[in-house]
Amino acid sequence: MKKLIFCIVFVMFSASLVWSQNNSEEKKIESLKVAFITEELNLSSQEAEKFWPIYRKYEAKNDKLYDEKWCAVKNGLDLIDEIDEATASALLNEYIDLKKQSAQLKEDFVNELKRVIPAKKILHLKKAERDFHRDLLKKLKNK
Repeated sequence: MKKLIFCIVFVMFSASLVWSQNNSEEKKIESLKVAFITEELNLSSQEAEKFWPIYRKYEAKNDKLYDEKWCAVKNGLDLIDEIDEATASALLNEYIDLKKQSAQLKEDFVNELKRVIPAKKILHLKKAERDFHRDLLKKLKNK
C-alpha cells in the first residue's frame, strides 16, 4: 500500500514538474513576444498602455475561437476517409464559419487598434508577429 501511495505521489509530482516546465516555457515565449513587438512597433508608454490590453483581449478571443471550433474541424479532417458526403459538407460549413468568425474578429481588432495607434503601426504589428513566429520556428528547428 505504501508503495502504491508513493508511486501515485511520484507520478503526480512528475506531472506537475512537466506542466510547470511547459507553462514557464510558454511564459518565456510570451514575454519575448511582448518585448519583440514593443520594440518593433516603437510604442510610446502611452500607446503601450492602451495597446496591450486590446492585444491580449484579441489573443484570448482568438485562442478561444480556435479551441472551440478548430478541434471539431481537425477531428473531422482526421476522419475524412471514413465520413460520408453529408458529414463532409457539414464539416466544410464549420470550417467556413470558423474562417468568417476569425476574419470578423481580426476586423474588430484592427478597428479597435486604429483608435489607439496609427494604421502604419498596425501594419508593423502584422510584420512583427510574422517575423517573431519565423524567428521562433528557426530557433526551435536549430535546437
